[in-house]
Amino acid sequence: MLFRGTIAIAILVISAANKSDANEVDVQFSGFASLTLSYTDDSDIGFASNYLNENDTGFSVTRDSILGGQANISLSKNWDSVVQVVVQDHTFKSLDNFLELAFVRYRPSRHWAIRAGRLNSDLYLLSEYPYVGYAYLWIRPPHEYYSFANIAGNYEGVDIEYSKAIDEGFLRLKLAYGSSTAKLKAYNDDFFIDFDNLTTFSATYSLDAWTARFSLSKSDFGGYKLTSLDDFLALLDAVPQSIWPQAQTISNKFNTKGHSIEYAAFGLTYDHNNWLIQSEVGISESDWIIAPSVLNTYISAGYRVNNAIFYTSFSAAKNRHDVIQVNEPVFSPGIPDQISEPIQQLALATQAAIKVPYVHQHSINIGVKWQLSERLALKAQLDRFDIKPEGAGLWSLSNPADVDRGHKVHMLSLNASMVF
Repeated sequence: MLFRGTIAIAILVISAANKSDANEVDVQFSGFASLTLSYTDDSDIGFASNYLNENDTGFSVTRDSILGGQANISLSKNWDSVVQVVVQDHTFKSLDNFLELAFVRYRPSRHWAIRAGRLNSDLYLLSEYPYVGYAYLWIRPPHEYYSFANIAGNYEGVDIEYSKAIDEGFLRLKLAYGSSTAKLKAYNDDFFIDFDNLTTFSATYSLDAWTARFSLSKSDFGGYKLTSLDDFLALLDAVPQSIWPQAQTISNKFNTKGHSIEYAAFGLTYDHNNWLIQSEVGISESDWIIAPSVLNTYISAGYRVNNAIFYTSFSAAKNRHDVIQVNEPVFSPGIPDQISEPIQQLALATQAAIKVPYVHQHSINIGVKWQLSERLALKAQLDRFDIKPEGAGLWSLSNPADVDRGHKVHMLSLNASMVF
């Protein structure tokens, strides 16, 4: 998909360049960085800021540290291009996985804009700057909400935007279509997931101190790459239906074929005088068991005192459906142990595998952001996570058998965020 997207960008750039004079081309470079030292107090459960990044316990300087660079290329009055690379602690490390944006934009009029290439999704309030820590309050975006966002945070396709001043406010509508491949690791094995026919719509309205955004998205799950999942499905498919009828049903739920995900979100920001209040709520419906249906939300409030903003946040995420219960296989009298025992073990492993991706947690944090200059901010933040039994889907358990245990994790983080 990257190859096809690159060809499309090249064609558009050539077309745009042919329409402009050489002296109209202008290139501007900018960058951003976040250096974070953090500590978690539970060695049995690893934290990552999102699904794509490494999980770690104890002290870490990598899990929330980011270095990014961006090139804004003005080709003519109506044409421009953006390329952005963000280096962070992804589990799957490749140039393709660090390339966040690479698109060409055409503005036929002041109200319309069309982009093509690798684009950022427009589902969240932070969609335009999810990695620019200098631009928002926290050391990391709310864990229960934005952990999911990075899976399809960018995609290859096209979008059309319409914007217009209405009364004293500003309205922006966007419709997008494309595809994406999430590249991560599961138990040290490459795990790729294709999102096909990704379609999104968003509406954003700003008026004085208020900004509201509503978004809808739907995508089909395409192919995947995960050797251990292939082996697991092969074992389920090999079980005779007369012994364990549920095995085929569960196999279908673990396979991506024929499954899709739908998502809706609403966000609201109030920024006036000393107060900065922001909240988002999202709801997903998925029939693929590895990406279950989730309700997630957060609310954050900050108060400015001179050059500092003191803030606190509450975030929560919970699966919308109960954990699927595995029925025990039924064996006819006389079936030898060498047949029955492996199937019984497979049923137990299946129940555990079903529980692993389920999410049920909430957290609260307090923090402060010091604005040292127009380009540098320092932050300190303390989080407390309450993870329910069968709810650690956003974390990495050192012992998968602990999936039935709850965890309470405290996390202290110090951060320097800058733009340059």
